[in-house]
Amino acid sequence: MSAMPLISVIVPVYNVAPYLRRCLDTITQQTYTNIEIIIIASTSTDNSVEICEEYAKKDERITLLHSEPRGLSDARNRGIEASHGEYLSFIDSDDYIHPDFLSTLYRICSEYDCDIAQCGYIRVDTNYNKIHSQSEKDIETYSGREMCYNLYYGIPDHLADIVIWSKLYRRALFSEIVFPFGKLYEDHGTTHKLFYSANKIGVTTQLLYFYRRVPTSITGVGFRLQTLDCLELDGERAEFFKEKGEEELHNLWHLQYVKSYKGYLKNLKKHYPEEVEFRKNLTQKYHQEERKVLENPKIPLTEKGIILTGFYFPRTTVILGKILPVHKIRRTLFLKNRK
Repeated sequence: MSAMPLISVIVPVYNVAPYLRRCLDTITQQTYTNIEIIIIASTSTDNSVEICEEYAKKDERITLLHSEPRGLSDARNRGIEASHGEYLSFIDSDDYIHPDFLSTLYRICSEYDCDIAQCGYIRVDTNYNKIHSQSEKDIETYSGREMCYNLYYGIPDHLADIVIWSKLYRRALFSEIVFPFGKLYEDHGTTHKLFYSANKIGVTTQLLYFYRRVPTSITGVGFRLQTLDCLELDGERAEFFKEKGEEELHNLWHLQYVKSYKGYLKNLKKHYPEEVEFRKNLTQKYHQEERKVLENPKIPLTEKGIILTGFYFPRTTVILGKILPVHKIRRTLFLKNRK
C-alpha cells in the first residue's frame, strides 16, 4: 500500500469530546495506510484539544493545527493549505468511518479514472443507533455536469448529496475552489462547484460513512438567523450556473432557491417575530426573485403554479399532489436519457 498516493484526511475539531476518540480511531485504523491526518483543533470548552494532542503524540501521520473558533469553512481551508496529499477527504469529528472507507473510494477513483468518489452513509444518533441507511448497489459513474442534475433531482437514492463528507476528491479540484468564509452550511457553496469541475464521479451505495446526528450540531439546533446563510448560498449556486452558461441548470436551481425562500420567510416570522424590518427586506427580495421565475418562459407552468399557490394557500395540497408527480416523470426521463 506504500506505493499508493498520499491521501490527506482533514478533520475540523470543536467541542466534540464524547465522539472524538471513535472518529480518530476509525481514521488511524484505515486499511489504506498512506495517509496524513490534518486536525484543525479550535479552542474548545471541553477536552477535545487534549484528546487531539494525545493522538498526535502517538501517530506521526497526524498534523495538529491549533485555531480559534472560526467555523468549518476556515478550518477546512486551513487543512487544505497544510495538506500534501494527491487526494483529499473531509471527516466531521463527531462522525466515524468504515475501515475500508479510503481504500474503497481510492479504488473507484483509480479503476474508473474519477476525480471524485462517493459512498453511501448511515445516520446514527448519539447512542450509535441507526436512524437511516441506504441499500447497497453497484458502482455508477457520472460526468460532473450529470452530477449537478443528480444533485437537483436526488439521484441516485440521494447519493448526489450536498454534503462535503463521504467523498474522496482529487486535490486539483481545489486549485480555485475554497469554502466560503464565515458561513454556516458551507457545503451549499462548494459541492456543486466541485461536481461541475470534475470530469467523472464514481458513486457507490456501499455504506462506509457514519453520520452522527448531534442535537447541538448545525443541523440539530433548528432555525436561527444564521440559517439564512444557506439561503444566500443557494442563490449563489443558481448564479454560478448562470455564469457558466448552463441555462437549464440555472433555471432548476433558481426555481429551487425561490421555493425554499418561502420556507425561510415563514420560519423567520415564526422564530423571530421582532425582526420586522429585516423580514420586510427579505420579502421584497423574494418577490423580485419570484418575478424572475414567473417571467421566465423556460420554466413550466406547473412549477409556476407551485410558486404561486403552495405558500400562500396551504389547502392546495390536492392540487400540489397532482402537480408534484411531474418531478418523478422528469427524473425517470433523465435516467433513461443518460443510458
